[in-house]
Amino acid sequence: MNRRMWIELDGWQAKLRFSACHFIPNHPKCGHLHGHTYAISVKIVGQQIGNFVIDFEDLKRYVGQICETLDHKTLLASQDESTQITKTETGDIAVTVGTSRKRYCFPKEDVVILPINSVSAEDLCSHLLDELCNKLDLSTLSEVSVRLDEGLGQGAGSVRHFPQREGDSGLG
Repeated sequence: MNRRMWIELDGWQAKLRFSACHFIPNHPKCGHLHGHTYAISVKIVGQQIGNFVIDFEDLKRYVGQICETLDHKTLLASQDESTQITKTETGDIAVTVGTSRKRYCFPKEDVVILPINSVSAEDLCSHLLDELCNKLDLSTLSEVSVRLDEGLGQGAGSVRHFPQREGDSGLG
């Protein structure tokens, strides 16, 4: 009998974490440069092939690679219409922020510019889900979920569903 199974990784317990700086332009509190220790948790639903839906070690490695690219960086959203991101003559990253006209200049090696609308937990989470799905063999999976916590007790989740696979009889 074919069964859909799921596996889960708790980002806090599995140490799938990164620390990063960001700001949400024009927000009264989050508009200030600040940081979080984030944790990425994952749930994958799919067909068990052989012993696994996906090997935990492979999944931890994929999520760990994502964490490594973001760890101890300043995160900027390239599609945020309220910020202007430019390179200086020395290659550093200059940012002018919305109506406040705040200006920041960061060393280029300290910045990750992401192709998202904002660096909110919601947009970051959706981006991380896309990044993870790009690393996975999706052929036997029906759902991939990512939760991004920006501290204990608060975070955002995003899920991607894949078409029902032939012979997939559902849970149970």
